[in-house]
Amino acid sequence: MAKDTVLIVDSDAAWASALLAALRHAGFEAWWAPDGVQGLAMAHTLVPDVVVLDLWLPGLDGLELLAALRAAGSAAVAIVTTESGNVPLAVRALKLGAADYLEKPCAFESVLRAICHLKQPKQREAQARRFTAEQVASVAAPAALSALPRAVPAGLLPQGKRRQRTLRRPVVLHGQGLQTGLRTGVVLAPLPPNSGIVFHDLATGERMPALVDFVTSTDFCTSLGKNGVAAWTVEHLLSALCAYGVTNVLVKLSSEVPIMDGSALAFAQALAEAGIEEQPATVEELVVDRCYTVGQSPFRSLVIEPYDGLRVTYRLQYPPPIGVQEVSYEHRDGSSYRREIAPARTFASVQDVERLHALGLVAGGRLNNVILLDGGRVINTTPLRFPDELARHKILDLLGDLCLLGRPVRGHLRASMTGHTENIALVRCLRQALLRA
Repeated sequence: MAKDTVLIVDSDAAWASALLAALRHAGFEAWWAPDGVQGLAMAHTLVPDVVVLDLWLPGLDGLELLAALRAAGSAAVAIVTTESGNVPLAVRALKLGAADYLEKPCAFESVLRAICHLKQPKQREAQARRFTAEQVASVAAPAALSALPRAVPAGLLPQGKRRQRTLRRPVVLHGQGLQTGLRTGVVLAPLPPNSGIVFHDLATGERMPALVDFVTSTDFCTSLGKNGVAAWTVEHLLSALCAYGVTNVLVKLSSEVPIMDGSALAFAQALAEAGIEEQPATVEELVVDRCYTVGQSPFRSLVIEPYDGLRVTYRLQYPPPIGVQEVSYEHRDGSSYRREIAPARTFASVQDVERLHALGLVAGGRLNNVILLDGGRVINTTPLRFPDELARHKILDLLGDLCLLGRPVRGHLRASMTGHTENIALVRCLRQALLRA
């Protein structure tokens, strides 16, 4: 009697390898595909009885793969194993034909029990219809982006140009959401020229451009929203994209970008590993020709002024032992950013965290992803990564918020004791200057 065939589609090679071994030991014929496109092609060849898939996949994401399998006539039992316990995602997966939804980390025994409980008797020839190569190709082809609003009117003179950039290959990252505290993930995928940075809601398929027009909150993080699409805590990811000059990328998420370790290091490393591809189209820089200021207090202000390059100077002052921290960062490329800025972690006072907790926010804040301050003292036991790590993180945030202008900037930013609210106010000021030009 032929063995039942199980296809694992998961970008986590270590998880997939261990599950393969467990399945084969249990008597199944098991195979693995690292992304959605390969998974669909292997499903065409193998006609599996069971498909065990993650939602956070490069190529086709898990929901797209589920829809493609059903559209191509697969009768395989689909079991979702993913790091996101997000209810809308689970509902969407079940509507697309998933038979079970298991939240990682889960024991391999749970996967085996689900397979044994759900799989139907083997009747390969009785399936509605086999895949054809044409069907696989049609559902695996990336859908064209609908027209998106672009911030590309003539800007402040003089203006320079630079090449547009995207990723050479997709990447997947997993982590915890800072606001919700839930496990979540993000998929970064290449896009053609003139697409922009676009957020894609994994559950609904709706899309939203990464522009300041859609900022909904600047309380402790920068969050966006449009027509039911939410993207919370976007600044660290956008900061890394800005530093690497990425202008076209699809960001698939479920409401929130994972906080990782509180810095942008994981995002910067993922971009470096994926590789950056220059595209034939160009993008115009905003070359600042005069000073723009938000915040008039001598202790709290943000200014951008003409400068031949991109430079950020940030100054903060807290009671001792933190005292005064001042950093001036000259942005050169992704490598300099990855060394000097990306490792700097977010920070907050105990009082701010208590206030946000009372509002039902920052449920995912932990001592391993937030530097916690109390009376000017760092209470984490983990040493700071830089003596002036707090000021460096403020530069990280500022670069991320600046990305919401929708084009590169040439100028010198000088900031003192400012945060997301002032950053977004300045970006809106620059955006209005662009629209008036």
